[in-house]
Amino acid sequence: MKQSTFDKLNQITDYINGIINDHQGVGLSVAIVKDSDIIYSKGFGYSRVKPVNSPIDGDTLMSIQSISKNFVALSIMQLVENKLISLDDTVVQYLPYFRTKNKQQSDTITIRHVLSHTAGFPSDLGIANMIAPNVKEIFSDTPTEFQEALDYYNLTEEEIRGIKSREDITKWFQRVELEYPVGKGWNYCTDSYVILADLFEKVTGSNWETHLRDEILTSLNMNRTTGDSDKVEKDENSARYYLGKERIETPFPKNSISAPIGYLYSTANDLGKYLAFHLNKESNILRSELVEEMQNPIHLVSEEWRFASEVRSYGLAWFTDIYKGFRVVEHGGGQMAVRALMTMVPELNLGVVVLLNFDGTTHHDICDKVIDVFIESHYKN
Repeated sequence: MKQSTFDKLNQITDYINGIINDHQGVGLSVAIVKDSDIIYSKGFGYSRVKPVNSPIDGDTLMSIQSISKNFVALSIMQLVENKLISLDDTVVQYLPYFRTKNKQQSDTITIRHVLSHTAGFPSDLGIANMIAPNVKEIFSDTPTEFQEALDYYNLTEEEIRGIKSREDITKWFQRVELEYPVGKGWNYCTDSYVILADLFEKVTGSNWETHLRDEILTSLNMNRTTGDSDKVEKDENSARYYLGKERIETPFPKNSISAPIGYLYSTANDLGKYLAFHLNKESNILRSELVEEMQNPIHLVSEEWRFASEVRSYGLAWFTDIYKGFRVVEHGGGQMAVRALMTMVPELNLGVVVLLNFDGTTHHDICDKVIDVFIESHYKN
């Protein structure tokens, strides 16, 4: 490695050390990809504090929340490549039981609409997260908190107990009223990605997680990425999650039916390998033009997701933006004390992964710092 690269990475390490000093008792892991290689993999702080402090590193298993959606989208694009579906096919063509309150409207929703969050669904449906097996533990701060959550989402306990499969969630959408005409707006509807996994399984006749393991993860040597929460909880090098200044340990994020929306687990190193694939587009996993299509913006995101940007958009499970004149392609994830971010700057052939086991915006601060360091180097060269 060149001395200039060492200097850049040392600068990044010093910056992160300064941050983690203000966050005692928690941790983060970072991987940086340049060209085709992971040039930086480091952990800071701790993955868990009980029964003893456990150091975090680039192989620590962590919840990645909504980054999981990107793996669903990639699986769908593989069906496109194999000519089993087209992105502009309607969902109902493959899932005849799919409908919303207005069947005439929902019959026009395409796979592309669902992938790009332009189908017209509201954002706060709640159904996919509320079926977590430990949902009552999640909403347990007060005796009434669980009922308050049900009321917020206009759900009943009987209703969520009745969800036993991904097909059940797809069928649940019959009670949903669209917020805008199909394809004419954007709203981040996390629940809808369960529909995509249901569609994948109906088209292929196979379990999505099995396909993910055999056709994506194994090919990319992502040996520690999984949807098996039991396996992750038992792994000695796996994180726990700590909320607020008091560092209160939160319920472990798990929800097998809703794995496609945010219940996969990975490591900084594995996600670094994943970014290398998307940056270089050289793999037997998916044709380069389809990888590129995933990264192309389809629609501007709504105001609350724009972060003051005029151009922040969404493609097929990728946000796109401009940062200091450079195109950025990224996806993040978060829930309670989980924070995850994977970002690419194609012009720099740079990828950044930041995973936290605490809440806040530190993942974005670190990612911006890494990009700043490499932008400065780019202009010097």
